[in-house]
Amino acid sequence: MLDLLRKGQRWVTALFVIGIGGVMVFFIGLGAPLQGSSGDALVQVGPYAYGFREFERVRAQRESQYQEALGESFDATALRDTLDEAAVRTLVDRALLAIEARNLGLTVAREEIERSVLAGGGFRDETGSFDRQAFENYTQYEYGNQRNFMAEQSTLLLATKMLRVLNDLSRVSEAETREAVRQRMAEVRIAFVVLDPNATPAAPEIDEARVAEFLATREDEARALYDEHRDRYDVPERVRARHILLRVEPDATAEREQEVRAAAESLLEEIRGGADFAEVARRASEDPGSRESGGDLGFFERGKMVPAFDAAAFSLEADQVSEVIRSEFGFHIIRVEEHPRAEHQPFEAVQEDLAREALSSEAADAANRELAATLAAGIREGRSLEQAARAQGLTLQRSGWLRRRPDGFVSGLGAAPDLIATAFTLAAGESAERIFEVDEKLALLQVLETRAPEAEAVEARIEEVGQELLAEKRRAQTQAWLEARRTALLEGGDLTVNLEVIRGGR
Repeated sequence: MLDLLRKGQRWVTALFVIGIGGVMVFFIGLGAPLQGSSGDALVQVGPYAYGFREFERVRAQRESQYQEALGESFDATALRDTLDEAAVRTLVDRALLAIEARNLGLTVAREEIERSVLAGGGFRDETGSFDRQAFENYTQYEYGNQRNFMAEQSTLLLATKMLRVLNDLSRVSEAETREAVRQRMAEVRIAFVVLDPNATPAAPEIDEARVAEFLATREDEARALYDEHRDRYDVPERVRARHILLRVEPDATAEREQEVRAAAESLLEEIRGGADFAEVARRASEDPGSRESGGDLGFFERGKMVPAFDAAAFSLEADQVSEVIRSEFGFHIIRVEEHPRAEHQPFEAVQEDLAREALSSEAADAANRELAATLAAGIREGRSLEQAARAQGLTLQRSGWLRRRPDGFVSGLGAAPDLIATAFTLAAGESAERIFEVDEKLALLQVLETRAPEAEAVEARIEEVGQELLAEKRRAQTQAWLEARRTALLEGGDLTVNLEVIRGGR
């Protein structure tokens, strides 16, 4: 349950204040938190118990938020569980904040709710006056009665007050901000070596004995590789065909087209009379790409040829010859040599290839690791990466000016956050002996140049970055605070979530 409640916490600040504004009320008293036993509640947080109606109302708000954020890519069905969990987190965290607010002696007066909902501007008629009937209809439909509505508004405002208390505890000094700006604006140029197992020279031939040993002792690895790349073994329908082409110019007259067709019909009659198709193609075809090979086009899948040719070829069985076919190029005669249907190759048919692939990959990886270790040893002995790489016949890649970024992306290498973080700890000309793993690749690093930002540029960004740092610190501290209280309530049995009932209620 705790993992469920930890997900998606970057939404945390926004999730507690929605629903306060937009409604003018006819006040009948604040009431107490929604009460109930844990046996009756879908979500229970201390004294706060939420049933299906409360859950569905918050879930609808979350769905609206996700839809607005994702636009056309929003899929309510695919995100069903995510939306359920987001609604649960909202209810739990709202209650946690409200509980702590009450413990601190914070309260919500009726006038505060009135000011809040008045600021929202909802439930007013065309004259701007409060529409009491519309309000009563809304609270009755959405909340069951006005007392429940007032209780939820009170909880929301208490949660908001507690958020303000937590936010007020966060501070970011000017020195901290200035250092953050310097770090963000600092730049570095690097050289690096990339050792990619997929780009290494071909490994020595894997002999049959090693393949047999692999399948005898590590068949599960071969099967895992097969399952991972299952689509690779879906073989589509194909044909292997020959053809003879007699070209027709785009601006040919009807007489010329009839003349070429007659010549093609004559060749077809010759083939049906027993002439060898390939010999006729070598003699008469006007397709320079296939004429010398007797018109052989090799294997091709559906959709690879122009439509008329494609339709004719895939309608024939092996050893059959087509009628004369007209395409945008001219007139064709097609002979299908082979016509294998679509199939999925079973594991048994490709297991030896999989074993060789796994063994070759291991060999390439071992060779790369050995080479990387040699480079790192050279750096430890006092050589630069450039010197160590040159001794191994390797070429370095060089970057442009780089700044820190969360994904650590480097052109020619990919996402390498650890490598970039290390680069900013090194001086110009210094090499790192660490071997970095970037996906399946190995990389080593040398810093070429470093560049600090100008003082004026730093000062220009102090205010902007200070606000960002404060917001991030507030978010992190709020998350940590909520996490600690969730854990404490869970361990004490005062936080329960019946997600199975929630999902079964639909």
